[in-house]
Amino acid sequence: MFRRTFVLSVLSLALAACSQTPTETSAPEEIAKVTSDRAPNIIYLIGDGTGFEFISAYRYAHSTLGQEPIETPFDDMLVGAATTYPDDDTWVTDSAASATALATGVKSYNGAIGVDADQHPQQTLMEKAREHGWLTGAVSTSQVTHATPASFFTHHPSRRMYNEIADSFASTKFGADNELWSFDVLLGGGMSYFKRDDKNWLPELQADGMTIVNDYQTLENTQQLPVLGLFAPVALPYAIDDQPRLAQLTENALRLLSAQQAQTQQPFALMIEGSKIDWCGHANDIACAVHEVADFAAALQVAKDFQAEHPNTLIVVTADHSTGGLTLGQGGEYAWYSERVMAIENSLEVLVGGLLERSRDQWRDYLEPRLNLPLSEAQWQQFLGLEMSGSEDRRDHEKRIQQALVKLISELTRTGWTTSGHTAVDVPIMASGPYAEQLRGYKDNTDIAKVLLQIVR
Repeated sequence: MFRRTFVLSVLSLALAACSQTPTETSAPEEIAKVTSDRAPNIIYLIGDGTGFEFISAYRYAHSTLGQEPIETPFDDMLVGAATTYPDDDTWVTDSAASATALATGVKSYNGAIGVDADQHPQQTLMEKAREHGWLTGAVSTSQVTHATPASFFTHHPSRRMYNEIADSFASTKFGADNELWSFDVLLGGGMSYFKRDDKNWLPELQADGMTIVNDYQTLENTQQLPVLGLFAPVALPYAIDDQPRLAQLTENALRLLSAQQAQTQQPFALMIEGSKIDWCGHANDIACAVHEVADFAAALQVAKDFQAEHPNTLIVVTADHSTGGLTLGQGGEYAWYSERVMAIENSLEVLVGGLLERSRDQWRDYLEPRLNLPLSEAQWQQFLGLEMSGSEDRRDHEKRIQQALVKLISELTRTGWTTSGHTAVDVPIMASGPYAEQLRGYKDNTDIAKVLLQIVR
């Protein structure tokens, strides 16, 4: 077993956070008052891959150079920072191990879903909440069977067991008569895992009282819980390529849960994941990333607006890890060209796909109005000279095109990346509302879950 050790870092940001008031919504005497009657609602926002540097990128990308940076929904909530390492042979976690830590308070190995290092299931926040009669839910911009939502509701030795995770969501029941699913609201992508050749869960779930929705307008009109909303075969599209959806899904999840709460008088626990910030980081796609963080920030604002109307609500915001080794500034130049980042109109995924659908003589006409970057003629010629070699398959050629675009965009925006994987840097802890003060300071990611698990009663 990995021996837990801490080296307390002297981070001015963390120290400043520790000296701030832990909640903006309730004075200490008000916290005592609201928590004495019943436990608070818990809204748990996880920005997948969202280290401090992604929040900086979002802030500057939406600000005007020469003026004060914009205020963001994150600004009044910072209370500390957290380590993220797994119970493994490395300091660098994956999303499964970190989500397991954030859901159960127990460290595990990379790839683990709701199990410890010996593959023993560990009680999650959502399971404990369900056992105490709480309402539960999750929202994700990835497939709902992905590592983070899966770790809050299911137990599997591998995050790659997408079909089995879907089966767990569809079959796990609680209550004296096994009348309750593990969730009241589950919204995101992943239709292909619930409706597949070997098993189609949808008719069975509907016959058992589950409301199934697959378009956003139907969701807006839905009133009856439980709700399974699956809006894409796998993950939702990137916000930069389609529409930002996380805030909309969050608003509907809170609407549905609070309406049910008015009848049951029970608290709820809702996990909200900004999943594809991480995916943009893996792709070293800065424009994609700032749009995904913007959607995550909008979802946080929805939560804060809800909290303003329902003060007995705890909001916690953190990340499972950071991704990509992002830096704002590159190549020795003291600059980061945020306006150039915001001028890019599509994700690298869409741009590369569009190039592969076109002949080489169409590439420039396709890219110029979508990149909107000041490429020199030499840069254009170098990029357009990316011929596919005889020994190279389509996937390798696609990867080489993407790497070339990353290089161009990085040079012209002065964005730096050190990896296409995760990093072991500390991540922010933000909180407001009852019990927020218990998350103040330098923590481990398991400490966040331990606080939340103690609240459920």
